[in-house]
Amino acid sequence: MRRVLVVSYYTPPLGLSGVMRVTKLCKFLPEFGWRPLVLTVKPAAYYYYDPELLTDLKEVKVYRTESIDPARLLNRMRSGRSRLKPVLRNSLGKGVRLFNYFLFPDSKAGWFPFGSVAGRHIIDQEKPAAIFATAPPFTALLLGVRLKAHAHIPLVVDFRDPWPTGFVQPPSLQRPALRELRRYFVRHADLVLAVNAGTARQVGAETVVLDNGFDPEDFQLPGTRLEGFSIVHVGNLWQNQKEIIAVAEAIQDIPAGADGRLPLLYLAGRMDQITRQELKGNARVRILGTLSHKEVCGLMKGADVLLYLGKPEQPVGIKLYEYLGARRPIVVFGKDINEAAGIVADCGAGVTCFDSDSLCASFEQIRTEPSRFTNGGRGRFNRRKQTRWLAEKMESLI
Repeated sequence: MRRVLVVSYYTPPLGLSGVMRVTKLCKFLPEFGWRPLVLTVKPAAYYYYDPELLTDLKEVKVYRTESIDPARLLNRMRSGRSRLKPVLRNSLGKGVRLFNYFLFPDSKAGWFPFGSVAGRHIIDQEKPAAIFATAPPFTALLLGVRLKAHAHIPLVVDFRDPWPTGFVQPPSLQRPALRELRRYFVRHADLVLAVNAGTARQVGAETVVLDNGFDPEDFQLPGTRLEGFSIVHVGNLWQNQKEIIAVAEAIQDIPAGADGRLPLLYLAGRMDQITRQELKGNARVRILGTLSHKEVCGLMKGADVLLYLGKPEQPVGIKLYEYLGARRPIVVFGKDINEAAGIVADCGAGVTCFDSDSLCASFEQIRTEPSRFTNGGRGRFNRRKQTRWLAEKMESLI
């Protein structure tokens, strides 16, 4: 079995969407002749942990290094995560993100010397046949280029977002240097991947789209039983607070159906206090907070409707693909939703509404004909099939 060195800052037990792509690729790669060797950091200051995800890495050898990036330094300043109150944890998270504007290429630059030493040691001992580096942070891609120079083996660089700060553009003074750095990564890579077409356009013409996806095994569980005609949104509510409030207001005008069920909006994820206070006064809203990935999958599978909200400059959020895996009808609503709407339309998985006036009609359409939106083709978003494609691509490179 060939080995591949996977360079990824975000890995379990860290939770939420940032870890899912690399976790699932590593889970399935051994089925296709590749054993992943993951180079990452020791536990960092992070706002959510999901240790259950470690079961996906049971066949994976994980190397965890020190780092002097702000998140690791904050973690060293405490003896246990529980010692930090939630409000303080949130404040620290915001502080860490600010370092993206003062360190280059991002706030994880302090990982580079530790990752470089550990990566060279892994290469010398394990003799991997290829390197797969995923960003953000861009520091992981710098490590990938550095380790390729040491090992003289093919390098795959993977852009989950087009910038170190995610899909939000960094300060204007940094953009020229970061664009040049992206071109540097592309020049030194043997294969350049992006999670969606929008990100690929920003990275460059050489970029190949390997979509995010869903793991069918995650949905081999019963759906959570929910009251009412359940409309479920999964994910943090940043930059789309107006949209979720519009949805909450719209469903108040929808009467009970023939079965007597009133529409109820279930929200799983984080939100700011102002939005939380406004939504708590709505009798049709249920705020669930942050859930484990397993709980989220049960919630999605038990929903009558899955609500996808677009965010500015984000072509497609990862939760849309898991919505497809849950095989429940989807309503797409918000800003910058053209690519997400196209995916849902191609799969016959739901409806799109571009303004709040059409929200009620969209929910009513699904309530009337739910089976119309649950049987479309979703095969290309199956993580196992996507991993087979990646394994074949890496084989061709060597």
